[in-house]
Amino acid sequence: MHFKPLDIRGLTFRRRLFGYRAGDVKDFMKHVVEDYEAYQVKESEIVVYQHELEEKQGLIEEREGTIHQLNEKYEQLMGENERLKEFEREIQELEKMKELAQITADAVQAEAKLLMEQAEQKSARLLQEAESTKMNHLLNVQIELGELMSEQEHLNTQIANKKMEYFELELQCEDMLANKERVAKEAQVLKQEFLTLRSKLIQKYADGLDEFIEENQLLNQPTNEEQPNNVMKLTSKRIG
Repeated sequence: MHFKPLDIRGLTFRRRLFGYRAGDVKDFMKHVVEDYEAYQVKESEIVVYQHELEEKQGLIEEREGTIHQLNEKYEQLMGENERLKEFEREIQELEKMKELAQITADAVQAEAKLLMEQAEQKSARLLQEAESTKMNHLLNVQIELGELMSEQEHLNTQIANKKMEYFELELQCEDMLANKERVAKEAQVLKQEFLTLRSKLIQKYADGLDEFIEENQLLNQPTNEEQPNNVMKLTSKRIG
């Protein structure tokens, strides 16, 4: 926009000879100013209206979101309603089952009462039989106990005999240990004597071997002149 209404109101034209009439120009300018002012008012109203439309559009979108949420809640409520109906049907079935269970319980209670009476009768009979069996068992136990006591006495006698045998075996073991020590000492003495005798024999064998070697050396000499002397030496050694 090139002009504002205030600019148009203050606008002046240069005058010329035979120009436009000033009154007509002023009227025209007045109308133009009024149109501009009306246009500005309309423009302001349009801006305000546009803002209102934007606000209304936001409200509409918000309401649409709210409506969508309400629809979802409605669907959830419908589902809950269906579940409630199903729950009511289950409750009705449970009530029927409860009535049937009560009837069954009454029948079971009556049967249980009858069974209790029969059980009491059977229990009394079993107690009598158990008492009789107990007495018989007690008598048998007493008999077995007497037999066990007799066996115990017999075992005690055998144990005493075994103890005597064990004592005798211990005495024999002590004698054997004493004999073993004596034999060991004798063996030690014999071993020492054997070692001494062996040493003497070895020494005697060594001495005889030395004499034999010397005699052999004298006999192996070649000269005839020294032979009588060697014979005399050997004779003197043997005599010695």
